[in-house]
Amino acid sequence: MKKIHYIYILLFLSVFKVEAQSLNWSEVLYGNLKGLQANNIKSLQLKKGSKVIRSIEVDSQKRQIIAKDSLNINYFDFDTNDQLVSLRSIKNNRQEKLELNYKESQINALSRFIDHEDFSYYNKFSKFIFQGKSYETKETYRFDKIKNDSTEVFRTQYIFNESNPDLSYEEIYRNGKIWEKKYFNDTEVKKEKFDGYYTVDSTLQKDYKRTKFHFENYPDHQIIKIEKDSVLTINKKSGKKISEKLEYASLPFKEIFYDENENVKEKIVYFNYRNSFNEIILWEETKYDGNGKLVSRKFPNKKIYKLKNGILVFRKKTTRHIISCGSGYPFRNKSVLTYYPQFYSSSILFTTKLANNFSDNFDIYAIDEEEEIIYSYLDFKDDAMVTKNYSASKDVKDELRSTSRNIRRKDRYVLKYFDGIKVEAETISGKKYTIDLVQNPELLSFAIYTFLIKD
Repeated sequence: MKKIHYIYILLFLSVFKVEAQSLNWSEVLYGNLKGLQANNIKSLQLKKGSKVIRSIEVDSQKRQIIAKDSLNINYFDFDTNDQLVSLRSIKNNRQEKLELNYKESQINALSRFIDHEDFSYYNKFSKFIFQGKSYETKETYRFDKIKNDSTEVFRTQYIFNESNPDLSYEEIYRNGKIWEKKYFNDTEVKKEKFDGYYTVDSTLQKDYKRTKFHFENYPDHQIIKIEKDSVLTINKKSGKKISEKLEYASLPFKEIFYDENENVKEKIVYFNYRNSFNEIILWEETKYDGNGKLVSRKFPNKKIYKLKNGILVFRKKTTRHIISCGSGYPFRNKSVLTYYPQFYSSSILFTTKLANNFSDNFDIYAIDEEEEIIYSYLDFKDDAMVTKNYSASKDVKDELRSTSRNIRRKDRYVLKYFDGIKVEAETISGKKYTIDLVQNPELLSFAIYTFLIKD
């Protein structure tokens, strides 16, 4: 019996060993779950006088930290490696959830879900490595709660073929109207749905030559185009051919019209020649009936040109006017989309005032990226570092470090944010500790989970 009591006392002492000494405030203030658990923290309060500015609750069983201030409630969930896997933010009538997936400690997927009283929105980005190259899949879904209908559905994914990589492809889906497949061998297929009809476009790459096929399907007729060096357009009605047209460089070469039995009823042959400026010009239009008998001949440009030795030359009374517009720089018409940053921290130190100032100092116009969401884990201290990221370029990391340095200038940082402010800590056993932040400036470091979202 004495042995059992002895074991119980040892267990009790091991659980509350930390309370026999002062807390490791560096770990407590930094805000990661591992440090808070090591110090047996139950809750933290950031106070100015009797006013609570921010509070932290620790749920070790759920591996969760809950941060509250006057505007937000944030739930941070961590895996067994102390990595952030989920962040849920609640503000007014809007809830946002961000999730991260890891592969070998590297972030390979990121998702975002917004739940609003009027709508819900979800998108996810995942990265895969195939034959040494990175590929990203995307998924977007938006649902209008008022209309009770989805307003946006987009998905792009990759299907990899290990045995024959050329047959791997990217698959794209948009709002139930567009389906696309882009094969790694440059073959492409696209189906697009319109009101009352649909089109199918495909591109075939073979022996360094590209052939394009275009198909339009209407209730009462179909159009088929085959494009190589020339373009062949076939019109059908009720499954039967009614006409064909062959073009080259946007100029007609031949047209054939068919009767209801698909017999030739009319044929037009076009003769095109080059002029002295090497331009291809329509010269003659010859029409035949279904038996091959000549019906008519037309020369639409006879008043301008005359044919001499196979070349079209201008008639003497014709003057060619050439207008010079001068040279200039091409204008790139680009939709301007900027990032708006979202900064979160599970640290008791990350007040609304500090978060807003971080946003104000971060130069969104210094970021010019293609990604829709960029994530960075910022170690906010004197030598700020980005220790984990998803699609964060050097420019993003440099701007985060620059913002950190600007905010942490010694002459203003401590007094501006923490003058007159203390932290109260309560452990699992109910024991309480207090620290004056201004008196301990070397401890004022924490992690910031940064999400740049393109708007």
